[in-house]
Amino acid sequence: MFGRFKYALMSAVGGSELGLQYNNESDNETVTDVINSNIPITIETKPYSRPSFLGLTNEETQVSADHKVRPIIVPRDLSRLPWCAGYAECINAGKSTWNEDQATAVRGDLKLTDANTSLPYVMFSMFDGHAGYQVALTARLHLHRIILERLMAIPGEILLSENNEATVIQGKDLIVGAIELAYRQMDQMVEHQAQKGGGGCTSLTVLFLHGKLYAAGAGDSRTIMILEDSERALTRDHTPDSESSRVRALGYLKSGELLKGHFTSLEFKKRPLQRDIGSTVLYREPYMTGWAYKILSQPDLRLPLVSGQGKRSRVMGTIGVTRGFGDHGLKAANTGVNIKPFLSSQPEVQSINLEECNLNERDCIVLATDGLWDVISDKTAANILRKTLAPDTPSLEYRLTMGAQELVQAARGRLVGRVWRLKSEMQENGEDEILPMASVDDISVMVVPLYPYLCEHKQWIKTQQQEKRHLINSLELSTSDAT
Repeated sequence: MFGRFKYALMSAVGGSELGLQYNNESDNETVTDVINSNIPITIETKPYSRPSFLGLTNEETQVSADHKVRPIIVPRDLSRLPWCAGYAECINAGKSTWNEDQATAVRGDLKLTDANTSLPYVMFSMFDGHAGYQVALTARLHLHRIILERLMAIPGEILLSENNEATVIQGKDLIVGAIELAYRQMDQMVEHQAQKGGGGCTSLTVLFLHGKLYAAGAGDSRTIMILEDSERALTRDHTPDSESSRVRALGYLKSGELLKGHFTSLEFKKRPLQRDIGSTVLYREPYMTGWAYKILSQPDLRLPLVSGQGKRSRVMGTIGVTRGFGDHGLKAANTGVNIKPFLSSQPEVQSINLEECNLNERDCIVLATDGLWDVISDKTAANILRKTLAPDTPSLEYRLTMGAQELVQAARGRLVGRVWRLKSEMQENGEDEILPMASVDDISVMVVPLYPYLCEHKQWIKTQQQEKRHLINSLELSTSDAT
């Protein structure tokens, strides 16, 4: 069983074939920009690298990019992630040269100068790049620092307050605001990169702070929580289909400025054709949930602003995600119309008070890019993890990595001829069937246990209370001595 955790390097690929230079810079690189300036900052494009907690050498990074084998990569040293959280990844089947997913995890103390104390925090982030690796790599290196700078601007007395009155701004509201502002600033930072063809990326952030979990998401990567026999999504996928109303409403309000006569913000029940002009058709405007009739005219034949459904939906027939970082230079094919105004960097953030959850050591959250979620449902992922984490041996830190590895394996499937297909119990029993397609995208999965943080937080509270009592006793003793 332990053999699966040995760092497997499959057939080696020559560095000259991959054509990039590498470095193994830590994610703790110093940031020299002024975070609170609110001015877009040009940042240096870094050479390609994988997450620092993997501890890959240059040669191992090259091998991880083997599109034929698609080796599943796990950290060599499990302790490099907080609480030995599980992580596994594999590259795509050839859609891009590099694995454009990125991830990071940081632990530290948030210094509250006005409260004369520090608040422990742990943060996990994951990014899924598209049209290049640069924006995802930059977000990996910088987003957590921007979030921390924003958090440090919050008065400590509010962060530590237990006031739950509805009329008072609570610390959690300011934390959510800090994350939202940090996402906007991250998008400003990558603007120069993205205009030069650096593409963009989705983003997930999970922050553990003062007994609460904050889950932020922008794009179609997803975070789910698994508690006992239940599972729930902590973020939702932002696609043109799921955000059709927002995207089309913007096009409706500023059609002349943004659509430039090439697209329509109207939605038709059936794609109208030239021969339909003059006939009565079903349609709706962005603010409508129902349908109405109209006489079809020539302008109605413009390309739809939002087309397709689900994962196949596109804005201006071009991009399939509507939130994230980058894509500043993206234009609709054959029109030159800018798509960025319809994209948003704003995350949706959910907070959960972990002290109100009856946690056990097998409860966890899963952060994963759409390479997993395109073929594995939330429920299936949860069942795989329950089965993997249930035994008492090996120790939990190995089982967390096993869980991440099993999820990647389930989504990647196996190579059947020239096609990656999902595994099937029927085929293992000797029955023939047409197996569904497996994921051919980059797949990255992180499995983070919840119980260790809650234990740490309770210990922090206990230590704070002891220090407070000690201070009071010292003051009383000093007063007694003085009298």
